[in-house]
Amino acid sequence: MAAQHKRHESFKDRTVRVRSARLAAAVGSLVLLTGPIAARAGTVLYDSSGFIEGQQSFVQGFNLTSAGTITVTLSNIPWLDTISGLDCFLTTANGALGTSMGPGTESFNVGPGMVYAHWFGDANGSFGLGVYGLDVVFQSNGQGPSGTPVPLPASLLLLLSGLGVLWGWQRRPEEVVIAGKVSRIPRE
Repeated sequence: MAAQHKRHESFKDRTVRVRSARLAAAVGSLVLLTGPIAARAGTVLYDSSGFIEGQQSFVQGFNLTSAGTITVTLSNIPWLDTISGLDCFLTTANGALGTSMGPGTESFNVGPGMVYAHWFGDANGSFGLGVYGLDVVFQSNGQGPSGTPVPLPASLLLLLSGLGVLWGWQRRPEEVVIAGKVSRIPRE
């Protein structure tokens, strides 16, 4: 009876191995048939928060190597005093891009070259000190050296291959060491 039981377990082990091999082959076929997906990665040019004491203005320059879109997010952070007249605008060598903006998000189309972000405000409360946040993100339009697409794996494929590995890992027999002897106990 023990020999028969042992033969049945080895047949079960072979069945599990065959199923695992078939799953691996199916996932591998999907990987070969599905090409990478191209995505365009945005570049964070500036991401900071800071203080405005009384009336202050700031400027930050960015050298862009290709044309694209700049997205500016200006935030008035409610801590200490609220900043009145918090505004931001962008300029190039040819002049201002659009009009000045208050707190919020706005996008601007830009060409290659230097672009400057200017922001200013007035912390006129009892502390004379306010906090702002400024984020500037550049998204290339694909022309020039920074417009190279970033290949990404197909997410469904990645999920399936990860699940296959976890399933195969779970199906491995557990090794138990008893008195220096290694035994394999099948998982149920």
